[in-house]
Amino acid sequence: MKTAGARLSPDEFEAALMTPSDVFDTPSEVVKVDGLSREQRIDILKRWELDARSLQRASDESMGGGEPPLLDEVNKALLELDPKGQISDQFGKAPTKI
Repeated sequence: MKTAGARLSPDEFEAALMTPSDVFDTPSEVVKVDGLSREQRIDILKRWELDARSLQRASDESMGGGEPPLLDEVNKALLELDPKGQISDQFGKAPTKI
């Protein structure tokens, strides 16, 4: 984890909701960090999933060059927290390229 402690401060939590990779090194760290509810962890991972899909799409369009998207790791962490995929996210209605 890129933070000083094992728990997230309120500011770090807000930063993780915006750009999870700025706070966590890997998606599995989100599952293990203390002090977050299951729903908060899922919210962070869903954001990471959206970011990873955007990076993957950019790479597919030959606009890559950044970090790898980590989509498989994000999906694995989400399955740990929500094995049946029952919790929806606020990104479900976001426009996507078809």
